[in-house]
Amino acid sequence: MADHCSLCNTRRPAGGTNHLVLNSGKLWIEFCSPCGETVTLLNPMTKETATVRELFDRSQKEEQTHEKRTQ
Repeated sequence: MADHCSLCNTRRPAGGTNHLVLNSGKLWIEFCSPCGETVTLLNPMTKETATVRELFDRSQKEEQTHEKRTQ
């Protein structure tokens, strides 16, 4: 991937980047570690707020759970 944080516009940040995929794949956010810990997103339907990192971690756990169920 590009290794480019779309939140702070840093190319090749130390530690690389991760990708958070939202809205059934319609929105991809590539983020570095500092932005993941500080940038907050709002779910307009539920009014829930969470950092990008929290959402990424949640999605990873859900993916692992799904993989275990399909094995």
